Amino acid sequence: MSRGQPDYGLYTDTPVASGISDPGEAAARLGSINIYDRRGWTVWMDDFEAPSLKWHSFFTAPGGIAVLSTTTAWMGIQSVFLNVPAGLLAESYIDRIFPLIRLGKVGFEFWLQGVTKAPGYLRLRVDIYDGSTPYRTELLYDTTAEIIYINTPAGTIPIATGVFMAASSFYFLPVKLVVDMDTDLYTRLIVGAREFDISTHSAVALAASGDRYIHVYFYVHGEATIDKWMYIDNFIMTQNEP
Repeated sequence: MSRGQPDYGLYTDTPVASGISDPGEAAARLGSINIYDRRGWTVWMDDFEAPSLKWHSFFTAPGGIAVLSTTTAWMGIQSVFLNVPAGLLAESYIDRIFPLIRLGKVGFEFWLQGVTKAPGYLRLRVDIYDGSTPYRTELLYDTTAEIIYINTPAGTIPIATGVFMAASSFYFLPVKLVVDMDTDLYTRLIVGAREFDISTHSAVALAASGDRYIHVYFYVHGEATIDKWMYIDNFIMTQNEP
């Protein structure tokens, strides 16, 4: 029986197997972490399964230094753990610098489990240095209020509300942020099953620089009343996003 493939050549029906027209599906079945949003070409990805953390890790006391943890994970046995006890100035973060391979639209995908409360957000910060005027894009997630924001020249703007988080049972929330390095505008935000058009919002300009690189940070910031923490798994950076 035909299953959406031509009935000739490479895709001829066979008695015991069926062809797969989407190569991404084949990759997923072979254990790839790139299964959530397949738009864009993968530049680099990290499943946090390596013996050592391939990011710079730091903290501001009383926050703890970010570490690999086997407590929970979306796939595999490890994720990276950012932990911040109650305290307004506390931070736990990781960062990594990527070369600027080409301009265009770039994506940042990751999976999350944790607890945050404003002003102690989980924050993704991306500084994009394009050789002239660098720009900063930021995503902030308050799991208590169930809101994801972006930061713009007009201030912090709520984009996704009712963002469910379960800090147990191996639940992880997929998130992907796409920005346009040619126009210095946000492009889209994907949270779970929902996609948001954020292409009318600008990134925040930084001081002029001739450097060319992309600097990615994940922070958990302190807040006075409760401990905050976040597990991050399956980071993927993409280019050539539509």
